[in-house]
Amino acid sequence: MGIRFFRGQKTRFEHEHYQLKEIIAILRKAYPKEPVYFLTNVLVANGQIDCVILTKKGPLILDLKAFKGEISGIENGKWEVDTKDGPITLPNLFIQAKIHRQDFIDRMIPVCREHFPHIGENNLRKIGSWLYFCKGGTYEEGQIDFRRVKWFRIVTAESLLEKMRFADSGYTLRIQDMDEIVKGFGLQEYSFKSDSPVVPITRAPRRKVTISRWTLAVAVFTILALAIIALLVFVPGARIAIVNTAQGFLALLGGLIHSASKDVLKSNTSEYDSQQALIYLNQIRVIDGKTPLAFDDRAYHLAMARAEDMSQYGYLNYSNPITGASAESLKDRFGISENESILENAYGQWNGYSYAIEKQAIDSWFSDEGNHQRLLLNFSSGAVACSGGYCSFIGVHSLDMAHSAVPIINITQPVP
Repeated sequence: MGIRFFRGQKTRFEHEHYQLKEIIAILRKAYPKEPVYFLTNVLVANGQIDCVILTKKGPLILDLKAFKGEISGIENGKWEVDTKDGPITLPNLFIQAKIHRQDFIDRMIPVCREHFPHIGENNLRKIGSWLYFCKGGTYEEGQIDFRRVKWFRIVTAESLLEKMRFADSGYTLRIQDMDEIVKGFGLQEYSFKSDSPVVPITRAPRRKVTISRWTLAVAVFTILALAIIALLVFVPGARIAIVNTAQGFLALLGGLIHSASKDVLKSNTSEYDSQQALIYLNQIRVIDGKTPLAFDDRAYHLAMARAEDMSQYGYLNYSNPITGASAESLKDRFGISENESILENAYGQWNGYSYAIEKQAIDSWFSDEGNHQRLLLNFSSGAVACSGGYCSFIGVHSLDMAHSAVPIINITQPVP
């Protein structure tokens, strides 16, 4: 795949150019086939970052330091490098790397949320921010506890690859993820060799030959007509076969239209639909560690009565605001005894009954915390039914069972 280069600003200092060239040579040997995006002079809140390397292991920030010698420095103290010409005092490079890292993460978070949320923002906290010194630079161990500050390292050309080999981000960056990072930071692709922008290759759009639907239909009809005429003229007995085939096709087409119209025109949940919806609900309950519910035809008819009542009077509530009817007041009509407690969930959509509305209602209930908890209570049986655009779930629990009773939660306004 090779290395692609992107930048926020042009490199201004000669020493940075040579250090970048040194890093690129190392990466080309280590990643001959794996995609690598090399970002330079990336603008962030508190200045700019010298270099960011994007590999499948995630981003790695490098702050370039054109010094060679014995480096000393701690998290909150003095930093200096002892060169052959004497010691040179430096600003606190640890704090500098920490600030750049936080600025970079702040820019990464919205990109992550929009384009690759599966990575998770917590994993962004594993992004490394390292100091890159010239060859021959040394940093004595023990000045900073790297086991505690895992994101910080001090490297040179001799140790860069070794440290990168053991970096663990906890995720994998895809090429499309790298592309979105480049876009999110507003970087320009360029050629490192010539220092000039890379101009995207634009191809002239191909001319599309379009055929109207009417022209296509006429052509197909003409071919079929000619084929039928040829059969009638040259093949004995073809007339009878064609007539029989046409009659069979029309009968099949009529059956399909009749079957489809039944589904399109129906406005209530059938018992089969309710059973399928309960299977869907039980799959979710089992995942949450709850026992599956038995289909209860009493609950189905009660739920249907409640859905029809809401549809007829045009309200979404646990009781009819005009008649006062509720699931609790109607349960004895459907054979649910006094020693059985019930609980209802209600759902409404304003475009009427539609295919799979039962599953839509279940998904809607599980998206709301209160309804979600009610669907996971200790019921023994239940059913879902819809009429028009309104749905009702009735859960039934026997008070004679050894388990505790399902509490009757008094909620006046259900969440659709």
